[in-house]
Amino acid sequence: MPIDVALLGCAHPHVPDVLGVLASEPDLRLVAAWDADPSAIPAAIAGTAVPRAETALRRAHAAVICAPTDQRPALCVQAARAGTPILVEKPVGRTAAEARAVAREIGRSRTPAMAALFLRELPALARLAGVLRERLIGRLAGVSAALTHPGAVDGWFDGPREWMQDPVRAGLGGFGDLALHVVDALVALRADEPPALHAVALDRPGGGRGDIGGTALGTWAGAPLTVRTSWAARPGGLEVVVTGAAGTATVREGVLELDRGAGEPERWVGPPPDAGEAVRAFANRLRARRFPRDGLAPAVQAQAVLEAAIRVG
Repeated sequence: MPIDVALLGCAHPHVPDVLGVLASEPDLRLVAAWDADPSAIPAAIAGTAVPRAETALRRAHAAVICAPTDQRPALCVQAARAGTPILVEKPVGRTAAEARAVAREIGRSRTPAMAALFLRELPALARLAGVLRERLIGRLAGVSAALTHPGAVDGWFDGPREWMQDPVRAGLGGFGDLALHVVDALVALRADEPPALHAVALDRPGGGRGDIGGTALGTWAGAPLTVRTSWAARPGGLEVVVTGAAGTATVREGVLELDRGAGEPERWVGPPPDAGEAVRAFANRLRARRFPRDGLAPAVQAQAVLEAAIRVG
């Protein structure tokens, strides 16, 4: 049986990833697309455009919400009250408090909901989790993590996507937008001790309203932690380096390298990070009818960590 999907909001850089997954999975079908700005709806899916979000939800078995952050809380609640399972871009709200309130409302409705945290689906990070669990590099001594892309200099945020550079609408700037993924990935690697960020320096463009990245210092699992993100780095990508008393484990894009100081480093090559993997994971949950009890909690928790650091910094 096909799974009918509604897309609520089309002015987000990950919309092409969403559409790519919907087109590649034979049992997924885009039945409705809505945006408060109709010009943001891609020409390729113009035939599915509807004038109201309510209409889109009535046609669908599930909703993917990529609308601007200031619209997400109302759309999430609307979908939850309609009983429509939700995959929502992060952050869920402009502030952690707003996101937490949305999560509570969705929880009361018992509607399944997940945030689009695609690094959780990266096989190389799952392998790294195993390395840490088996203590193959010994006691942790230091961790650095970077996630970057050239979006701010390559025009990703022009036109209908310009809202992403407005902190009033987006809630997070370049640093928080990407660091939320990094913080959540660290939680997924080792849930017993979430990271803490103690200071952050933001990179602000001349005359810009928000930031385009930054660097934060903190601790994770008892070790010093550095987090760096940027919307203005080319070519960009993911790098996580975990140094221990007995070696170093490094993830670059989809490759895990384990160097324990004897012989050649061990390497495992997997696929690179792909925002579409969050959509595939959501679809698999729909097929199995098995969702996490509080699927928005990781995004809310990571946003709270970032807000506290930026406030102090």
